[in-house]
Formats: sequence, C-alpha cells, structure tokens
Amino acid sequence: MEKYYQKMLKYIHHSPKLKKMIIDICHYFPYIPFSIYPIILTYLFITHHPLFITTLLKPLFAFLLVTIFRKVINRQRPYEKMNITPLLQHKLGESFPSRHAISATIIALVCIDVNMILGIFLLIIAFMICLSRILAGVHYISDVFVSTVIAIIIYII
Repeated sequence: MEKYYQKMLKYIHHSPKLKKMIIDICHYFPYIPFSIYPIILTYLFITHHPLFITTLLKPLFAFLLVTIFRKVINRQRPYEKMNITPLLQHKLGESFPSRHAISATIIALVCIDVNMILGIFLLIIAFMICLSRILAGVHYISDVFVSTVIAIIIYII
C-alpha cells in the first residue's frame, strides 16, 4: 500500500494542475453538501414535511457515530505511517472512518428522498470528496470505503 501512495502522490506532486485541482476539491467541495443540507432542512421544517425528522436524524447519527469511532480507534493517517508527503496539512490521528466521506454521503442519500436530481448531484460531489481525501494522502481507501458503507446502512435503517 505504501508504494501505491508513494507513486500516486509523486505523480500528483509533479503535476501542478492536478495537485491544485485535488486540493481545491478537498477544500471547497465539502461546502456544497454542507451548505445545501441546512437549506433542505429549513424547507422540510417550514413545509411540515414528514421527511424532516429522518433527514435531520440520520446525518446527525452518522456524524456522531463516526466521531466516536475515530476517538476510540484513533488510526494514524497515511502520511503518519508511510513515507509520503500529503497534499494538505491535517491534524494527526483519527483517520478511520472519514468524517468528510460519511457526512457528504449520508447528506446526499437523504436528499435523494427530497429531490432525486439534487440527491444524485450530491452523490457525485460526495464521490469526488471521498476520492480527493484518498488522493490528498489524508485518508486510506478503507477509511473512505467504510464511511460510505456506514452511511448506506444508516440511510437504509
């Protein structure tokens, strides 16, 4: 796995446009679902829509669950364990599972119930957020994969 990250990040570091794109996605794309989500909640609340409670509680539960997992597991990030230079500065530890990945994914999933087109758009954004976290070297593939699986399970329940 270390050789994979080394090759990947070496390639990205030597491609300024790609590096900037990944950094920009990591920095700015999370604002998209995290800005749309309160607007959706406000709309559901004002219209007394029956989806309000589940749209509020599922992402909240997912976020709290992953936050607790991260504290308990406290997995080192790829750049802490491997000889790699990440694209972003990030705090140490608490890599598993990815809070960005689960939050973006669960928000996208609950938005599908409200508006299919918006939900699919947010799923694409969530995928890009997940991928950018791996490409930036701040998460393992498993951090993002497990977060996505947890989001899907919470959404289905």
